[in-house]
Amino acid sequence: MIWRLDIEYDGTPFRGWARQENGPSVQAEIERALAIALRRDSISLTVAGRTDAGVHALGQVASFEFEGKMPETIVRSLNGLTPPEIAIRDVTAAAPGFDARRSAVSRTYCYRLLLRRFDSPLSRGRAWWISRHLDTGLLDECAAAIVGEHDFTAFTPTDTYHTRFERVIHSATWTPEKSFVPPGRAVAAAAEDQGFLQLWVTGDSFMRSMVRILVGTMVEVADGSRTIDDFRRLLEGRQRPEGGVTAPPQGLYLVSVRY
Repeated sequence: MIWRLDIEYDGTPFRGWARQENGPSVQAEIERALAIALRRDSISLTVAGRTDAGVHALGQVASFEFEGKMPETIVRSLNGLTPPEIAIRDVTAAAPGFDARRSAVSRTYCYRLLLRRFDSPLSRGRAWWISRHLDTGLLDECAAAIVGEHDFTAFTPTDTYHTRFERVIHSATWTPEKSFVPPGRAVAAAAEDQGFLQLWVTGDSFMRSMVRILVGTMVEVADGSRTIDDFRRLLEGRQRPEGGVTAPPQGLYLVSVRY
């Protein structure tokens, strides 16, 4: 029988989702907890999206096979056996043939920027702080440019296991994020700082570091380091060295997976 796990995690202390020989991973922690809770020697998980080190997840999905009786207290048991940075939201029986990765129709990610002169201790590890001014209109143009099918070779590392670099982006939008401003500071803060921005992007699938490189390159357009026309040319299958920097992992969240 196939079971589905719905998971949240803070990616800060982990080397990513996938099992690692030289550090902790989300996968290893959950598989260890499952093996203990289900009294098996081992449990192997298939995941919807293999997040990089430091990347967070609000709606990660994994699947596994288990033929025994699922304990009614499995969610509580798993949350007791995993680190506090991991939360198991649900464990449910899946339809025959369900595969967390192959059955997925689309995935949605969010990337958070903090645009102001000084960092926020409350968002450290949760957003990419940029102190220079960005042209948000150019960010919007970049987001609109990636919608549709494109060759994203320039937006994934050269050393890669991918063999197909075309991906379909269904939607991509930059939106302001509401943030707390103390009374009396609202007008001044709006004049001095741009605050939080979120890139919401949904696609059929994403390559390794693809969203982070897209964001890093969009920021280069928005700060004047490169042009929007240059950005559009990258979507024609240019090579990785022509693309921009890779945005740091702490701003990226896997939000949801649609089946």
